[in-house]
Amino acid sequence: MASFNVNESLFVLDLDDTSPSILPVGEMLPDGITIEVDRDRGENYAFYVSADGKYDILAARPELAERWVQEGYLEKRMLQIHCDDSGEIDCYLLISPCAHVLMRLTDVRVYQSPYYAHVVATCMWNTRHHDPFINMRDGILCELYGVVLPTYTKTPKIADAALFNNVLRGQYDPEDIRRDEDFEPGRAGLNGMTFNELMTLHGMECDMITPYFQVGEPVDDFVQLDPKAIITGPLVLKAQYQVFATNSDVVLLAMSQAWAEELIARNYITAMDLKAVYVGREQLRIIALSRRCAVESLGHRHFGIAAPDAYALAVNLRRAVAQHPENDLEHALYLQEYGLVLPTRFDVFGADGSINLPEGQIVNQSSALAQADAIISDAVLHGPFAQGPFLDEVLIACRAIVASAQ
Repeated sequence: MASFNVNESLFVLDLDDTSPSILPVGEMLPDGITIEVDRDRGENYAFYVSADGKYDILAARPELAERWVQEGYLEKRMLQIHCDDSGEIDCYLLISPCAHVLMRLTDVRVYQSPYYAHVVATCMWNTRHHDPFINMRDGILCELYGVVLPTYTKTPKIADAALFNNVLRGQYDPEDIRRDEDFEPGRAGLNGMTFNELMTLHGMECDMITPYFQVGEPVDDFVQLDPKAIITGPLVLKAQYQVFATNSDVVLLAMSQAWAEELIARNYITAMDLKAVYVGREQLRIIALSRRCAVESLGHRHFGIAAPDAYALAVNLRRAVAQHPENDLEHALYLQEYGLVLPTRFDVFGADGSINLPEGQIVNQSSALAQADAIISDAVLHGPFAQGPFLDEVLIACRAIVASAQ
């Protein structure tokens, strides 16, 4: 009987719905955000959605939120104080753009998105950096600040590899509840090796490129940010560039010297925007970008799209096509903060309609304009949504914006 395993998830009573709401629906916060939807709640925290759908709000009781700050998971500036009628602090608020994930870790599913999988992994690595032994099973994934916030429940702890396996599984697949002792030595934690093994197990693309930076490296060595900021792991690993998460609302984009010089020569960016950094003998170009804006490959989108984001993407795609119709956009890097669509393949489309690609490479559209139309159509029709799905009028308007580049 010692080896008999019980699926504990079948015997857990969810009493969350009987917990009193922390914030009343309809309340307007000092910054003008109105609480509209009581989305989910736990014993000492609750999730809400704003009336305009632009924000997700996590309200946490002082004993929980103050512990997050004391143990380093969050900084004070990341939380907003909320007082009751008597002027006493009754909770702290973490306000996140709806484009980012803010939910219980047990509810997260990556839906075959490699970028989303990296987001979850970097959040888990950040939390492990603060406490190697904390129980993340009932934690809250906060993409904006790149962390899994522990809730300090008494739910039995399971291995990090099992937690990540649950995130990769299908919506109705059974929960993996294996503990550290159920794995071979070195396989229970989430590291580069187990990350790739689990990604391969679920038929997803694994990391084949060595990251420029390692988890725990100080960000201040490369860019002037908070002295306490560290690298929490890679989000994208490409031959031309790599994107890294930090323990703040900033990500780092590291470009290869060759790609950066190509972009500068073609007037996409200027050298003044980039900082030169040496990693070993290789020179890179680094830029810090806000996590509140999309930083992603158009071939692997993850940023939750709202209607204004859709229009912004359409305008930026139009500009890219109008200025450089010869370049491939299918796997271009989108920097929403700067309004840039940076191609990784140049001079693909000839003025005579020819397609110029090395042997073995393919392109799915006959022109950059056709690519831009396909990208914006897919974004508006299929998301991933922060608000939506959208009305047909949004798709018609976005496609018209892109088509005006002709």
